[in-house]
Amino acid sequence: MKVKLTFFHILSLSLLLGLPIAASGVTDGPLVQVLNTGCIDWSAGTIRVRGIAAPATMHDDEPPDSPSDMLDAARRTAQSNLIETAGVIPINAVSRIADRMAQSTDFRDGLISLARNASLTHQEYLSDGTVEIELTMNLTGGFSQFVLPEEIRQVDSVVTMTAAEPDAGMPAKPAEGVDGGAFTGLIIDATGIGAKPSLAPVVVDESEDVVYGPAFVSREFAVSRGMSGFATTLAAARSDKRVGPRPLVVKAIRTRSTGETDLVVSSADGARLRSSVVHLNFLKACRVSIVMDSEADQ
Repeated sequence: MKVKLTFFHILSLSLLLGLPIAASGVTDGPLVQVLNTGCIDWSAGTIRVRGIAAPATMHDDEPPDSPSDMLDAARRTAQSNLIETAGVIPINAVSRIADRMAQSTDFRDGLISLARNASLTHQEYLSDGTVEIELTMNLTGGFSQFVLPEEIRQVDSVVTMTAAEPDAGMPAKPAEGVDGGAFTGLIIDATGIGAKPSLAPVVVDESEDVVYGPAFVSREFAVSRGMSGFATTLAAARSDKRVGPRPLVVKAIRTRSTGETDLVVSSADGARLRSSVVHLNFLKACRVSIVMDSEADQ
């Protein structure tokens, strides 16, 4: 039997249940984008959404909704919210996931399939018969493999590097002649310039020469950990194991004219990053974290 839901039930409870989703991610400088349909935790690399099913008033000749019907209805609502929330995500400066869905039925069908396989991370039956669930989908793994641009290819030279996260307790191996030792990752401070996160950010210098972007990374790492981590404080970015114990910190001086997800660093910092194969290797391994203002600060 189909669950009988009213628009008021779905809208009011979805808004109420959206509050704990937002609150659960706001600790230690994560970058969380809160929407009416759910939230995108860019720091954790996840989308979290809620789905609810509230029983409607029954007529005497109609049996009550079964628990399985209620759960199925809540899951369908959550999956719809998941697709809508994912659609907001910028792939790069010129394309969102929603744009890809509009352009390709196959892409939309693939995203729907991913939403159906999202993890059930919360399930609760309330005293009034309402069922609420939370679904979580990772932005890495199968999602990244499906969504990331084809221009991100496997880079053979990075295969020799371990795919595991660097041990923060182990010193970086020195690289002679480069600042007294090799940097283990890159942190870009993009606060105060109105920058926005994306799945495939591009960083250029003042001459528009690309310093970091899809052509720099190996698909293996982009899929497994994302092209970049995100944080709202330098302290949180430094604590990210992906950048290792000795990250290079540079300041983004503005966003690029192509869009708010592309960043511009000084020509000096761009040259510094291009000066060593060691630095190019950690870029290929996506050992990059970007610090941005939270929504509350913008």
